[in-house]
Amino acid sequence: MNKIYVKGPNEEVFYEVLDNGLTVYMLPNNKVKTYYLTFSAKFGSVYTEFKLEGDKSYTKIPNGVAHFLEHLTFYTEDGDASTFYADNGAKSNAYTSTHITCYEVYGYNKFKENLEYLLDYVQKPYYTEKMVNDEKGIIIEEIKMYEDDPESVLIGESSASIFVNDNRKYLVAGTKKDVKSTTVKDIENAYKTFYHPSNMFIVLTGNFNPEEALAIIEENQSKKEFGEKKKIINKVVKEPKNVACTYKEIKKDVSIEKLELALKIPMSTFLKDGITEHELVSSLNIILNSNFGSTSEFRETLVDGNIINNDIIYYASVCGNYLIIEFMCETHYPKRLITLLEEKINNLDIDEIEFNSKKKVAISNLILVFEDIERVRFSYFPFDKIIKENEVPTYLFDTYSKLNLKTLKSICKKINTDEEAVVVIKKNNRTSKKNK
Repeated sequence: MNKIYVKGPNEEVFYEVLDNGLTVYMLPNNKVKTYYLTFSAKFGSVYTEFKLEGDKSYTKIPNGVAHFLEHLTFYTEDGDASTFYADNGAKSNAYTSTHITCYEVYGYNKFKENLEYLLDYVQKPYYTEKMVNDEKGIIIEEIKMYEDDPESVLIGESSASIFVNDNRKYLVAGTKKDVKSTTVKDIENAYKTFYHPSNMFIVLTGNFNPEEALAIIEENQSKKEFGEKKKIINKVVKEPKNVACTYKEIKKDVSIEKLELALKIPMSTFLKDGITEHELVSSLNIILNSNFGSTSEFRETLVDGNIINNDIIYYASVCGNYLIIEFMCETHYPKRLITLLEEKINNLDIDEIEFNSKKKVAISNLILVFEDIERVRFSYFPFDKIIKENEVPTYLFDTYSKLNLKTLKSICKKINTDEEAVVVIKKNNRTSKKNK
């Protein structure tokens, strides 16, 4: 069995690629009594036009099929997979994002039975035309719930405002029209293409024996037959530098108005000066925390001035050729908040004392996260790296350790509001009257 050494925490990740292409990552932790199992397909909402190597034309499916397939996968000939896990004293769940569909199990006993069942129900699709049609109503109700939730609307509308052509602009679940138009053939095409073992991976963390776990997986997979491994080619669209919409207001039943301000910056802005993607993401964690975190002077000023209610939620992510930075918060004065955020974003800075403090905390968190079998799953097995590079980021400790103040100050100067998208969830008239 292969081992990957993770510097800093001084931990070893067990790693194996099976003959059918399935990749297995294992990080045992005998200090806890529980285990966390995930089985993932590299198939998310952005993949709607694709073909296998050798095919002449692309297959197109409606938006939301990845999410639709996630729902259907839980159904087996013997009933719902969730029932099996509940009876075995375990919790099961699944989720679909832009680039992945993940099936997860959290338990403390019956490791072998729960792992085998996870492999079996995901790899043995069971759906009929009636099941597909029946599920449409359930998913449409789910979409309606999102439409009624102000935070979900804020996030969805922000994505639609940021991206022009990129499929990230669409809801993961698709629209009600997308769901209604989905057919059994769409589901079958998606499953056949993306749920081949060579396009999937397993991550196991917690209390288990890696040798036994690998033996269970190998034996399980040896009993199954899969089609030929073929490269999947997803249609690439060109995303322009501009945002789709610079400002949008939506009225909802909210007591306090909500705002998201998102920046869209070409990655070339940073990479051309020799800053790597790893350095950029790590640096931004420190920069954003220092300038907008719960202990930042800027946040305290906004709270003291009654501009915002609580914290500023911020995210930074690399989306294709662009860096997207998002800021979300509740506000009593959205217009004033936009002005203050823009001023702060265009004048980001960090001093040496703050830099050294935040750097130490970041390095400490890289080590402490290994105590949490769920958090470590997302910190050291990030989907974007596994999808793009098939790697566990063993470089995190070194990257943070080598960060210097000069690099962070250089990044601060390159962040600007040239391309920004603002979405505000306003109080509707009914809510306003009610609150008077």
